[in-house]
Amino acid sequence: MLDQSFSYENFRIILDVENRKGNYLEDASFFDGDDLFLSSREISKGIIEVNALIKAERVALKLIEEKVESDYEQYNRLMAFKEELKIKREKRLEETLTALSNLTNASDYAINLQKGQIKHGSQLYTHENRAQDYFVLKQLQRNIYKTFKVKQADRKAIVSQLKLLLNDGFPKVIIRTDIKSFYESIEHSRLLSRIEENSLLSFPSKKIIKDILNQYWKMLVKDGTKTAGDTRMGVPRGFGISAYLSELYMRELDRKISRIPNVSYYARYVDDIFIIITPSSRSEPMTARQYKALVSSMIFETTNLEINADKTSVVDLRKENSERSASHTYSLTYLGYKFLLRYKYNRVRGMTERLPLQTLMSDRKLSKYKSKIISAFDDYLAGAGKFPGAETKVNRLLLQRIKFLSNNFQLVRRKSNVFIGIYFSNEFISELTDLTELDDLLAMQIDRISKPGNLYLTAKLAEISFVERFSNKRFMKFNFSSFRNNKVLGLWKNL
Repeated sequence: MLDQSFSYENFRIILDVENRKGNYLEDASFFDGDDLFLSSREISKGIIEVNALIKAERVALKLIEEKVESDYEQYNRLMAFKEELKIKREKRLEETLTALSNLTNASDYAINLQKGQIKHGSQLYTHENRAQDYFVLKQLQRNIYKTFKVKQADRKAIVSQLKLLLNDGFPKVIIRTDIKSFYESIEHSRLLSRIEENSLLSFPSKKIIKDILNQYWKMLVKDGTKTAGDTRMGVPRGFGISAYLSELYMRELDRKISRIPNVSYYARYVDDIFIIITPSSRSEPMTARQYKALVSSMIFETTNLEINADKTSVVDLRKENSERSASHTYSLTYLGYKFLLRYKYNRVRGMTERLPLQTLMSDRKLSKYKSKIISAFDDYLAGAGKFPGAETKVNRLLLQRIKFLSNNFQLVRRKSNVFIGIYFSNEFISELTDLTELDDLLAMQIDRISKPGNLYLTAKLAEISFVERFSNKRFMKFNFSSFRNNKVLGLWKNL
């Protein structure tokens, strides 16, 4: 049976998992307050130093042609010392994590919900940056995931599937929509009913979930957003467990939509929904509008949520090409990509032909890249004017930012190959036009700062090409964990 406790053993697993993800929890600045992991971190540094000595000793041993037992004495001493350090480090970690576990299991323990930043017009929520809260929320996420088998969909898998399905030429009706005020509209009674129905989720886990929802509701009432008599609804946007709770809330809807007759593909990523309906014949009586109404009513009846009419697109591709008398392009945006389904009228042949699917960046994603480039140069010009004589510093910062935007990276401290960057964030685009736009914009921004004293900087910037670094998958070393609130990335925090 799943161990759902907030124990040393589970916290130890979380520590390893987060380290592999690149979140080095033992860092002195990761949590507020006392440096809890100072002792274990110092021992870890000692282990690294011993590893270097062991490596050097191995090299030395390889150079000895006829080895005798005494040649291995230093190597064996180092290996034994390393094992002692590992045991000592593990003991220190056990002491630290046991202390955290004791705090979380106290009767008066609670996670205090707090307002975070406002992003894209939505209020985000967070908690105190305490180690005990971090570990509890990670364990709670694991408990919900393991108990209810809920997880967020795979973005890359969805986009890959859509590229194939949208380009297959079969007659279809496509509905792309999203949920209005998704996190803010989830009903507490329905959500808690689904949680209570499951007897496997532990009582402490349920208690924390209820407490967070209660805190959130009280904050809304205090702010005047809601009144005490309103139906309780909403999960705190941006909070650690909210994504898991929303997935649980939507699971029944996912099953129902997937079972609608003729639905050949259904995908949902958080509140973004994409449905492909493949009718049995082109002339079926069900209209695209009726399909949309069916989906909308099913969403409302199952979840009491409403679709966002302004962000809903319905595309009917059941017509034969011979029935089309003009060129037309259907545009659908989903998960950061823009899909263009194109039909071109051939005057010579007197017929319409379906052209291959084009996949571009979404307008929003392209605009975000452009905003980051422009803001980097704006900040450079402001800094160069404000701090004359510090050109080297501001020059280096601008160059780092543009290199970061245009390159690819492998996340450090991970055992698996996890890559991000200009290629890996846009790997499904079929055209390079968006990247060419970024190169053109970069050239224009370089012109803004061109002057005799900037020749080296502008020459280095001119060497950078989004097209080239995307096409050749150029890589750059970048330690994200050491740049948590750094000047390179901090400029774009709210973009």
